[in-house]
This record gives sequence, C-alpha cells and structure tokens, in this order.
Amino acid sequence: MNDARMYLVCGLPGAGKTTRARQIVEAAKAVHLSPDEWIVGLGISLVDYEFRFKLQDCMLVHAGAILRCGASIVVEFGSWSRDERETIRQVAVREGAVTELHFVDAPLDELVRRVRARGGPEAEALASQVLLGTSDRFERPGPEEIARFDRYVGPDDPWSPH
Repeated sequence: MNDARMYLVCGLPGAGKTTRARQIVEAAKAVHLSPDEWIVGLGISLVDYEFRFKLQDCMLVHAGAILRCGASIVVEFGSWSRDERETIRQVAVREGAVTELHFVDAPLDELVRRVRARGGPEAEALASQVLLGTSDRFERPGPEEIARFDRYVGPDDPWSPH
C-alpha cells in the first residue's frame, strides 16, 4: 500500500469545506486540489458548471499522478452525489492510497448566512440559486458509502491527523 492519503472534503457551499481542507493541508502536508481557487484565479464564474466539471476531471487525473508519487491530497470539490464521491475515491484506490471522507454540514439558514457574509461576486447566486434553489439535491453520505472509505469524519466529529 502507498503511504499517500486522499482526503475528500464534501458539503454544500458555506459548510466549512475550505476551512477543513486547509486544516488538513497544514497538518498532513498534503496538496490541496480546489477548483474554486483555479476558477476564481482564471476570472471565470464560480457558477460556470460546464467549465467546473471539465476542470475537476483534469484535477482528478492530476490527483492520481500526485498519489502515485507518494504525496497526499485534499480534494475539495463539493461532491454533491455519491457517484461523484465514488469516482474520486476510486482514483485513490487505483493508486493504493488510504481514503478519508470528510463531510461538513450546517443548517440551511446558517449556510446561506455564511455565503452572504463571505461576499464576493457570486455570493448571492450561491445563496439564492444554489443553496435555496437546489441544495435538496445534495446526497448526504450514508452508511454504505461511509463503509467504503478507510476513515470517515462527520460534521460533529473532531478531526486530528494521524
């Protein structure tokens, strides 16, 4: 088995994905793969989903290469569906890396408040269109999915590095 670890951080906008991802990156000395950082850096809209999904596909290819080199990664894609999370998990499995699923969550009204307080050009679209309009499509991890990962850290679970 590879010493590398793949940390998958999932949740809705405003749930604390970036905060958790940064904690892991710092503690585990892992590479952070965040499409939001690239999208904003390239001057593209955060809600340009066609571009986002193409970028995420490219980042997953890169993730496999990083894991093959023995480095750990933090994947912060949002990952709304179980199928998407399984696709990401399989990248790590193919490379023999340990898998950790981190699910962060908060009540919907708190997510909306956080996104609006964070601000930025896409804040209102994320709050009204994504959170208030489509957040019911988010598939929370269930027992069967959680069992596929080597470790699971839920919204109320403390996290500490190994």
